Amino acid sequence: MEPLQFTLFFVALLVGYVLVHLRLVRFEEHLQKLAGIRGLDDRLRSLDDRLQKVSEAFGKVSLERIEQHLERLHEDLVDLREATGEVRHAVVQIPTPTVQAADNELVLPPARHESPAERVVGLVENRLLQLGYRKLRLLSDLGDAAVAGEMEVQVECERRGMPVKGRVVLRNGSVHDIVLQPVTQMFP
Repeated sequence: MEPLQFTLFFVALLVGYVLVHLRLVRFEEHLQKLAGIRGLDDRLRSLDDRLQKVSEAFGKVSLERIEQHLERLHEDLVDLREATGEVRHAVVQIPTPTVQAADNELVLPPARHESPAERVVGLVENRLLQLGYRKLRLLSDLGDAAVAGEMEVQVECERRGMPVKGRVVLRNGSVHDIVLQPVTQMFP
């Protein structure tokens, strides 16, 4: 080998070594970046785990709260159903008078006049039915009843399955006062 060839070979070897060294330096920098990414990846995993725990805890609290609200709504709907059932029983259907047509003329049935006793019974029954009382029995003798003035009527009835007794005070054709007590309060 001649010195020129040797020199060129040595320079080429030296240039190759420098190139390989530069590549190794760049590769080490790249590996350091990857090591940093691995640390980021670990931190992201721990952050994801924490977020899952927080969302599970929040989800449980939120679901429990929603369940409580749904339970309360259900109870309110049951109470509403009971109240509307009581109102439905309290409504008295008044039959409509039948109208007969003869020769294109409307003829209404003759007006029915109530006796004072029937009027008192109707007033007491309507008012107590509106208030939710059932199985009404009037204990007072209404033979000498008068719509004008003040009158006291003794009654027995039921409310929500509980027997009730008391009196209804009428004044000038309308219910003035109702004093009813459950039978259980009357015993000593």
